[in-house]
Amino acid sequence: MAKTRKIQVTLEESQYEKLAEIAERDGKKLAAVVRESIGRYCLDPELKKAKKDALKALLAVSAAPPEDYSSWEREYAALKTETKDSKTSARKGR
Repeated sequence: MAKTRKIQVTLEESQYEKLAEIAERDGKKLAAVVRESIGRYCLDPELKKAKKDALKALLAVSAAPPEDYSSWEREYAALKTETKDSKTSARKGR
């Protein structure tokens, strides 16, 4: 389970009542409704924006395809092996 932190929020009476109605209707706790709302209206749009920005950056990269796919594939496999070996060594404390 993710680490949690507590915050205190002051709501107008009408906000509280409406959220309590939603929670009761959906069979949820009020805190769950508030958490879902924060995720849906604050955090999800930020995540979508970050993904969109990453995609734009990726599409902006202008790299020519390799002239010789076979040699590129060998180089790539060697780099993957080096990376894997270095991670394994690091975990073993070498």
